[in-house]
Amino acid sequence: MIAPPPAPVLFRFNQVGYVQQEPKRLEAMTPARAASPRFTVADVRGRIVLRGSATGPVRWNAQRLVYTLDLSRLRAPGRYVLRFAGRRSPALRVAAAAALYAPLTANALAFFRSQRDGPNVPPGPMRRVPSHLRDASALVYAQPAYRGETLLGALTPTGARSDASGGWFDAGDYLKFVETASFSDAVLLYTLRTYPSGLPAGARAALAAEARFGSDWLLRMWDQSNRVLYYQVGIGAGNGRSILGDHDLWRLPQADEARNAPPGSPTHYESHRPVFAADAPGAPISPNLAGRTAAALALCAQVFAASDPVYAHRCLLAGQTIYDQADTAPAGALLTTSPFAFYNETEWRDDMEFGASELYLATQQALAAGPAAVAGLPHTDLAYYLHGAGLWANAYIEAPGSGEDSLNLYDVSTLADRDLAQILATPLAQELQRRVDVPTDVPSLLEDRADQLRLAQRLARQEPFGLANPATNTDTVAHALGYAIEARTYDELAHTSAFAALAQQQLDWVLGANAFGSSFVVGAGSVFPHCLAAQIPNLAGSLSGRGAILRGATVEGPTAPADVRGLELPEGARRCADRGSPAFASLSGHALAYLDDVRSPATSEPTDDLAVLTLLASAQLAAGG
Repeated sequence: MIAPPPAPVLFRFNQVGYVQQEPKRLEAMTPARAASPRFTVADVRGRIVLRGSATGPVRWNAQRLVYTLDLSRLRAPGRYVLRFAGRRSPALRVAAAAALYAPLTANALAFFRSQRDGPNVPPGPMRRVPSHLRDASALVYAQPAYRGETLLGALTPTGARSDASGGWFDAGDYLKFVETASFSDAVLLYTLRTYPSGLPAGARAALAAEARFGSDWLLRMWDQSNRVLYYQVGIGAGNGRSILGDHDLWRLPQADEARNAPPGSPTHYESHRPVFAADAPGAPISPNLAGRTAAALALCAQVFAASDPVYAHRCLLAGQTIYDQADTAPAGALLTTSPFAFYNETEWRDDMEFGASELYLATQQALAAGPAAVAGLPHTDLAYYLHGAGLWANAYIEAPGSGEDSLNLYDVSTLADRDLAQILATPLAQELQRRVDVPTDVPSLLEDRADQLRLAQRLARQEPFGLANPATNTDTVAHALGYAIEARTYDELAHTSAFAALAQQQLDWVLGANAFGSSFVVGAGSVFPHCLAAQIPNLAGSLSGRGAILRGATVEGPTAPADVRGLELPEGARRCADRGSPAFASLSGHALAYLDDVRSPATSEPTDDLAVLTLLASAQLAAGG
């Protein structure tokens, strides 16, 4: 059978819409050079409102060229149709940022509610029920040993029990990690504190409730009396024989305790989930976990200081104690998850800077509230945290690999630098610097940030759809969202618009302006992931994109072509219709491939850290636009 010829023109654009005052570009994919580079844009009445010339073309793959069309002069709200190369585009929307992005914020919060574990689980569209109730009195185990993703030996109980109930599943499975939860909770709280005007009506209370749900779990994972951090609930990878892990089973979460597997059974640790302790009581804590968890709890203290001062004090006390216990001379691999291969983070100085900056702000707020707010705290001298923030900011700048990443789970320097720069600009901080060394300053922070963004600009210029990704062809959505937030943050601090085009270009790419013509956020746009590599939506939801879908889920996105080859359906999973797979396969290029399929976690698994970046990017844009 002869394959049909490729469609003459494929328009690739932000399917959510374009913000009136922001830069606007889209791409047109053609099988051959267009006869003319000219294009027109017409309103719903057919009146031409814009004329221009496309740039390019550049080669995407053997079948496709890419033209870029700049529509930045189009600012009036409305719907428009573009004509180029003899073809008419779908309708494009132009509107205020709040109108376009409010649904993304609300949907991201709905996604987090769907990721909840424990007794307090809203049913939602997936008809969730309470799960893993035995986590409320879970046995504690020492860190397990792994070779790659294979468990070595047996699990060693410590004799303790812990209440590890609640929390969020980190992705499409049922594991709970401080590594990911501390990031997600910190970003939720940061968004609520920093961009409240970018949240739609009613979303502030919902965001506060979800952030508190996350903070509650982080507090459960920290034993303040014994100074022990519990970093993980559940075992993801077993040995394939006598001990099976979470990734060996495909089921709804409530099935784990219903199974009630006895000791010695391969599935015992799914019915009776282990909690893993970072180390012995009082021992130094891996600085990535210590710094980021301290930051999340310090943000908790800031956000809830007025509404619940007792809770805020508890968060601040825990945050200060954890920060002090950080191992600031780590040897070997950082502690992230077991196995380490699940989340192979290598940088930690940014986490410590983040922790110190947020503890400075939270402690300053507590000092202003009066003696009760600071009672029993290890530190009430703000100079302690100002010195620490400056020390770790400078160490991050001077570390190998600095400037080669964007905001994401593994690099929170954007958030830390923003708050530290604002702290350093205050008279109080300038007064404190007379008696304590702060080895950085605002110009240094801004220059380091600008260096990262200039790298992103160079990367974007090398890619036909403008994706800026230092990892070349992995973690594409994470890096695009991270650069979108980072670029706007720099422009806010520096009072410029130097990186506005880069910021919008990255967000456009995530929401449809990419070779595959798909948004990577469920429910956003007209084409979005339907068949997630996640157990709950696969088993309890719709696979068609209509009805019970996991709105707000953000997936991993395009990746290396080798990662979507030779895939198998997980045992027990529902098979997807091959709705978009053949079309997506023909659009692979520039070492990127995409598959919307439950078999492909590398492209189609939703994760908490991606959803929270989508929420922050949306609120930040709405607050400024």
